[in-house]
Amino acid sequence: MTTITTNQLSNNSVNDTNPQVSLSGNVVWEHHYSSSDIDVYLNNFAIASSINNETNPQVSGSRVVYEYEFSPTDTNLKLYNIATGNTTTVAEDSNNETNPQIFGSNVVYEYEYSPTDTDIYLFDDNTGNTTTVAGGSNNETNPQIAGNFIAYEYEFSSTDTDIYRYNIATGNTDYIATSVNNEVNPHVSYTGDVVYEYQFSSTDTDIYLYDDFTGQTITLASSIHDEINPQIAGNYVTWQAFDGSDWEIYRYDGNSTVQVTDNSVNDINPQVSNLGYVVWEHDYGGTGDIDVHLFDGSDTFWLGSSTYNEINPDIFGSHVTWQAWDGSDWEIFAADIT
Repeated sequence: MTTITTNQLSNNSVNDTNPQVSLSGNVVWEHHYSSSDIDVYLNNFAIASSINNETNPQVSGSRVVYEYEFSPTDTNLKLYNIATGNTTTVAEDSNNETNPQIFGSNVVYEYEYSPTDTDIYLFDDNTGNTTTVAGGSNNETNPQIAGNFIAYEYEFSSTDTDIYRYNIATGNTDYIATSVNNEVNPHVSYTGDVVYEYQFSSTDTDIYLYDDFTGQTITLASSIHDEINPQIAGNYVTWQAFDGSDWEIYRYDGNSTVQVTDNSVNDINPQVSNLGYVVWEHDYGGTGDIDVHLFDGSDTFWLGSSTYNEINPDIFGSHVTWQAWDGSDWEIFAADIT
């Protein structure tokens, strides 16, 4: 029997947004100290609180990476170590470094080489070394990391985006999806599987999965409507699909697909854990009251179901977080699943 324990992590008069959770249950988020000063909080303690903006925190193990706005035209990256309390610089040259993602000691991010050329770099906190993952003259963007693998988008042309994957252990790059159609929004698992959106036509986007073990690509979803927003963790993949009237949630477990929701309102923004749990936003009654729901493989539970909005869920293992409107500002909640 599934048991859910919920805690409110923040309770103040300003906005707390964009929560992220780690395998150990640590939660980080953006704390809007003022209209011009955003800080980073960890479990309701400030870990980055300068007069400059610190945003987009990501957490893995004992490390938190975030963007530091050195100036309005120069964003850098910093790393906070939960175990030691120390903050180090990941990247701080005069160009923008943004969109960090972290797994263990490895931080992958976008480096704005020029206004028309974005590259992807990798920083190893254990060694202090930075490696160029993708540094061609075309744009390489949207890096995602798990284990030794980094998946990202490669702009082959202005009308053709492909999916590449970099192996940290070997330094090799594999071409995952290179058709003349757009392949975008990749996500990678610890074992190297890559799920992504395949733009079959301008009105029809499907979901494909590259299996690293077999080297084959399979179609997970290909109706006449859109299937978008895929996420992967372990053997599990989730996505949202339009059924002609509203969005529904699906989950694939490595063998078969189940439809998680089937109703007349929108279910969107699914996230999945390696244990098979799926969380998403449910538009309750189509009234604009958005709740957070959880599917445990058999049953569906309401994690947040006030008369206000609960949005932006994130999950890792058996830990979930989301932000909730309390009538005046956004607060952060977390839940443990047992």
